[in-house]
Amino acid sequence: MDYSKYPRHNVLCIDMRSFYASVECVSRGLDPLKTMLAVVGDPNRSGSIVLAASPALKKKYKISNVSRYFELSNDPNIIVAPARMHLYLQVSIAITKTVNNYVPKEAIHVYSVDELWVTLDGTENLFGSTMNIARMIQEDIFEQFGIPCVVGIGDNKFLAKVVIRLLKFNVQNQETLNTGLFAVHN
Repeated sequence: MDYSKYPRHNVLCIDMRSFYASVECVSRGLDPLKTMLAVVGDPNRSGSIVLAASPALKKKYKISNVSRYFELSNDPNIIVAPARMHLYLQVSIAITKTVNNYVPKEAIHVYSVDELWVTLDGTENLFGSTMNIARMIQEDIFEQFGIPCVVGIGDNKFLAKVVIRLLKFNVQNQETLNTGLFAVHN
C-alpha cells in the first residue's frame, strides 16, 4: 500500500506524567519527579486502589496505578494523598487553556484528564517547527503548573501516541526514531 497519497499532519500527543500524583506534589510544593507519593481513592479502606503513583514511587517500589493501598510499603517517606478529582479536573482545564494559546480550540482533542492531541497544521509561521512548538508547549506546562509531560509527534493521533509508548523503552531526553517521528519528555 502506498501511504504517500494519504494526508499528513503535524499532531502532538501530550501526556502528563503521573498526573494526579504530580498535581498533588505541586500542591504541596514538592518535586513530582523526586517525591514518593501515591494518590489513593479512599485511604480509609486498605483495599482501595492507587489511582496514581509518582515516578519515584513507581521506580523504587514497582507500584502501578492498579495497585492496592495495602500493597504500599510502610516506608515513612511515602506520602499518601486522598484523591481530589475536582482539583485534577481544574488543572487539566487550565492546561488545555494554555495549549489554546498556541492553536485554536478546534485543533485540540482532549482524550482524558491527563492527555490531549493537538493538530499544529498552519502554526509553523507563528511558532516555528513542530519540534519547537512541542518544546514550547511542554515548557509552558511545566513553568505554569510544575507538571512534567511527554510529547509525541506524528502524522496522526495514532502515530503521535505510539511515539510516546516507544519512548518508554528509551529514557534519553530526546529520541529520533527511524520513522522520522520524535518524542520529547522532561
